[in-house]
Amino acid sequence: MDSWYSTVITVYQVVKTAISLVKSIRKTRTIIAKEYAVTDVKEELQNDLLHFGDRITVVGTFSEYLPFVDLASVLEEKQLRLSAVSRTVRLEAIDDMYCGALFPLDQIDAFSEQTIPVFYRIDSPMLQHYTGQMLEVICKITKIPIAYQQLISKRECFTFEKEGDIEIPFGLEILKVQPYGLVDSFKISTWLLGSIDPAPKIEVSKKRTCPSCRHFFSFMAIDPLDWPLRNACSIAERLDDIDGGNGLKRSLAEFRQLDSKGSPYVVFPDPFRLYEVFCPNVDVLNLDQKERSDALLAGAVKENLDSLFQFGHPFKLRVPKKIGINIDFQYDQRKKLTEQSFDLTKIPAWQCPHYKFDPNWYRKRVRG
Repeated sequence: MDSWYSTVITVYQVVKTAISLVKSIRKTRTIIAKEYAVTDVKEELQNDLLHFGDRITVVGTFSEYLPFVDLASVLEEKQLRLSAVSRTVRLEAIDDMYCGALFPLDQIDAFSEQTIPVFYRIDSPMLQHYTGQMLEVICKITKIPIAYQQLISKRECFTFEKEGDIEIPFGLEILKVQPYGLVDSFKISTWLLGSIDPAPKIEVSKKRTCPSCRHFFSFMAIDPLDWPLRNACSIAERLDDIDGGNGLKRSLAEFRQLDSKGSPYVVFPDPFRLYEVFCPNVDVLNLDQKERSDALLAGAVKENLDSLFQFGHPFKLRVPKKIGINIDFQYDQRKKLTEQSFDLTKIPAWQCPHYKFDPNWYRKRVRG
């Protein structure tokens, strides 16, 4: 009897499992048929299978840090074009509307071209979600809100063409959201842009010299510190037949290596009127890495930029008694570094490790 009962129960469980599996497959097929990947939406719009106002379900990796903000519209002539790495930005809400970015599933950084802007209001459940989460969102296909039209650079992934070669950018307005998963790592860029006023000036004997050229810039790795500052030229590849051209070409290659290696650096695109402090690849899900990069940026404007000129430098400079360090823009507009406190004692000073401070250095310079 017990053997017969056990057999029946076993068969029942097998059948029940099979039925559940079939239901699961049917359910999965139904979901997949209604879900869109980030890269699918443009194609469906292009082929008139989707339209503005349609409600769809999209799955992707979410980022509060945007790779498609046009910094030229924010900074005018202060935009830096030396680096190839995208400047990611977390914006405050504009007209009570936040903007985020949705990437393909399993995306591990915010630098991909394959992305769609997503919009959600200040009372949206999206505020409970954060960068690096994979989400399933029910959303409405929408035009870019007017408040963001001048800020967002058009990307191929979220721009489709209509008759007459009219390019139409689009976004997704989030209506509902459901967690889907979480990536292990998600990288962004952290940075500060600013100006120095009054600024130190390089003393030159002729008007037509490298420091007076708009292609000339200076830079230095800051973590680890690689003192002193180096001179470089953004068009150095064309300078092989000019005296010093090979040196400038090597310096340009070194600068580009900092980007590719993910090494933090300071760069002066207009020495020394403008500056940028930049950390190329920071894992926003790694708290130690994120705090380290933020402390590097804060330390730059609170201590190091000033000390770089006051306590020694490799150029013949005319240094004002007091210089002003201005911050024009920073990567996180919701939690500004200048309003936070950091332990800057662990951040290396931007000066030669063998340099000894002479309290009479300025008087000697003036007399000399």
